[in-house]
Amino acid sequence: MKITLEIKDNKASAFLNFIKSLDFIQIKSEENMDEPDKEEILKNIASGLQEVKDYEAGTSTLKNAKAFLDEL
Repeated sequence: MKITLEIKDNKASAFLNFIKSLDFIQIKSEENMDEPDKEEILKNIASGLQEVKDYEAGTSTLKNAKAFLDEL
């Protein structure tokens, strides 16, 4: 049986540690767990486009590349 779960980010690590301790559960792929769905991707694109429109209208400013990289 396959089950898909949505877990809050701040609880995901603890939950994964718990289910890894169970011998009857197999985790096929952890790296795909954070993949956004189509709705989230479209929401992010719309948000980015709004930021560009705000910048072009002069109602907001953008960070330079160094400030952006410093956040990472």
